[in-house]
Amino acid sequence: MAIFFLCALFLILQKPLVAASSNMNMEKAMAASLVNADIGSHRAVELLYNVFVEVTKYECQRSQDNGNQDVCSAWTAVNLIEALELQKINCDDEPKSEVCKEARKLLGGEPKHDEVVEQLFALGKNVPSQDFPALNAIRDSVIGYVCQKEPTECEGLR
Repeated sequence: MAIFFLCALFLILQKPLVAASSNMNMEKAMAASLVNADIGSHRAVELLYNVFVEVTKYECQRSQDNGNQDVCSAWTAVNLIEALELQKINCDDEPKSEVCKEARKLLGGEPKHDEVVEQLFALGKNVPSQDFPALNAIRDSVIGYVCQKEPTECEGLR
């Protein structure tokens, strides 16, 4: 499975951001960190995704308390892109899927699939950059745990 985004914009590595300065388009560069994870364990990719779903819940609760919904929307957008890819959903083909309904509710209107992804991607860029070091630490800890439990799956994750 090719992971289009997998939170690589934020949570994961700054390495893809370096690659973005080359000829690769930004989305592909950002996805590079966990495209390789698919070589390893699908369980590991799911674990990483689920950890960041919980981070999103936490950030949305904080956003509600401080009145800054932009951060919640950004995290939600990141996870929606991820869900679309992990579940292999195209909103043009499956407009009634829960993920597509949630994405279109967040974005407003009825954008086509490519527009959904593009708009979610733009919205996801609002995850605060000062969070990157902590998010990378979370990512590294989850990968370290997986590598301890499944050493043969580790290579594609690092």
